[in-house]
Amino acid sequence: MSLIQDRWNPKTLFTSLVVTTALFSSAHASSSDEQFEIGKQKAKVCMTCHGEDGISTQEPYPNLRGQKMGYLISSLKDYQTRERTSGLAVLMQQQADALSDQDIEDISYFYSQLGNEK
Repeated sequence: MSLIQDRWNPKTLFTSLVVTTALFSSAHASSSDEQFEIGKQKAKVCMTCHGEDGISTQEPYPNLRGQKMGYLISSLKDYQTRERTSGLAVLMQQQADALSDQDIEDISYFYSQLGNEK
């Protein structure tokens, strides 16, 4: 076979696709696992009110376990900009003010994945 025929050989293409997919999946899984652990560490202060497993043991505090990541990000940013003002907003505004955008993303990822761990 010529080089061109070998390059476009279905077996060669399939093997390349499988290897590439496996490499990217492994890297993504590692990255996701890492972000989960980072988020878990950053969320320790959140656990005081929202529970260690994301299920609050105190009535006024909502459960965060399995909540959608986009909703959590939006909520924390709304606390930072003072768009959320009801209930215990003053407490959450103070907590959110201490968070960077990366912190918000990591914490939100952690809670969104909590309960979905493999």
